[in-house]
Amino acid sequence: MAMRQAQGRYHTYQDWLKIKHDESMRVELVNGDIYMFASPSSRHQAVSMEICRLLSNYLHGKRCKVFAGPIDVRLENDTVVVPDIIVVCDPKKINNTGIEGTPDLIIEILSPSTARHDKITKLNLYRRTGVAEYWIVDPTDNTLTTHRLVGGEYIANAYDETGTVTVSALPGFEMDLSTVLTDEDEF
Repeated sequence: MAMRQAQGRYHTYQDWLKIKHDESMRVELVNGDIYMFASPSSRHQAVSMEICRLLSNYLHGKRCKVFAGPIDVRLENDTVVVPDIIVVCDPKKINNTGIEGTPDLIIEILSPSTARHDKITKLNLYRRTGVAEYWIVDPTDNTLTTHRLVGGEYIANAYDETGTVTVSALPGFEMDLSTVLTDEDEF
């Protein structure tokens, strides 16, 4: 469940490091607010792994790299998120502690407890920090919504399990959603 910690004060990156060290949950810092999340479901992880497999196969030997969460992405001084999947094409942004700067693609896979956070808080954050492409995958409805940054605003497109999706930053990559958004009863 996405839990926003009581906000008696603004939390800094140093506060986040301490809380992250002390907690067994995934912890994010968004504009000074702390969010903690439980582990994802097996369905969530299966969808995530299939998307990562497709991206990883395509990116093998190329400059861009795909990372499956949990991996820390520091977008701003006091903003650290833990997306489900990211693609980074600038190797200078990758270090031993995670990613410093804006990824080229971020993918979040909805869980009932994180849907609002992913659809509102993160959507606005990613738009504001210049994430070129943000995908929201809903494994319950078997849908994917892409958000592509154009002129500082996101243009959204929705797909179901019969669609094929491309990534602006990855020319030639196509993902057949029927291989990703399989029937929930299979899990």
